[in-house]
Amino acid sequence: PMATFLSTIGIDKFTMRTSELSDGTPVIHAYSPGAGVRPEEEAQLPEIIDFLASKFGPYPFSSAGAIVIAGNDDDGPNALETQSRPTYQGGFSDVSMVHENTHQWFGNSVSLSDWRDGCLAECFAQYAGQLWDEEKHGADLDNGFYRSMVEESTADPDFWTTRLYDPGKGRELASALYSKGSMMLHALRRTVGDTAFFGTLKRWQRDHRYGNASWPQFEALMGNVSGKDLTGFFGAWAHGTTVPEKKYLFPGSLGSLDPAAEHGGGTAAARDTSSGSGDHT
Repeated sequence: PMATFLSTIGIDKFTMRTSELSDGTPVIHAYSPGAGVRPEEEAQLPEIIDFLASKFGPYPFSSAGAIVIAGNDDDGPNALETQSRPTYQGGFSDVSMVHENTHQWFGNSVSLSDWRDGCLAECFAQYAGQLWDEEKHGADLDNGFYRSMVEESTADPDFWTTRLYDPGKGRELASALYSKGSMMLHALRRTVGDTAFFGTLKRWQRDHRYGNASWPQFEALMGNVSGKDLTGFFGAWAHGTTVPEKKYLFPGSLGSLDPAAEHGGGTAAARDTSSGSGDHT
């Protein structure tokens, strides 16, 4: 099954290169004239897909790889999550491969019910880049990624005005899903703990594979798996248009980032940093 916007056809005098994933799944790379073969980058794909599979469940398609075309930023999108074979313009990096291949799970295998559910694709694809940075480079997402995002955004009301569910139209849409969306997922991970967070992502894929699903369904599943009432959290992050309350902005281990905590005060979430970080089955 395939959502229509994920289909593609490539016609050119391609240079073809083939390999395999660790489980034997075929990998097919096609380079158009002028694109330049990228053996070092393509060699990373099996590692990237194995990493993503460890977070989201088995790779959902019968082959993987890339279509790489010549071009520059003025020609259009730099990359597109075309199903099983993402299309890259001018080349690719581990960052772009992580993003577009995350879409093979979030957006492709499990497609949106309608365009209100865009966060189910873009929020996860963007946050996967943070997970890769954490795994590959030992990044401290609390004190690096999340801290910097909070410092940049809390004084900027415009950053928060686009809802993550049913965001509407406008050029700010992609920016909101990428930036605010990846922040939300990290705060959600710290709220429910890693076991519930990644367990929900795998169950989401298993329950809805090769079908459509909605953001409200995801909220319900995360609440059921974690055993937590997440109504307030999602109300603040996914449906809200202002900075979330501190208990939602600084849950779990993120409580140490609350400026009020540095002065011995702060919210309950800041003082009790263990309350939202435990694992749940």
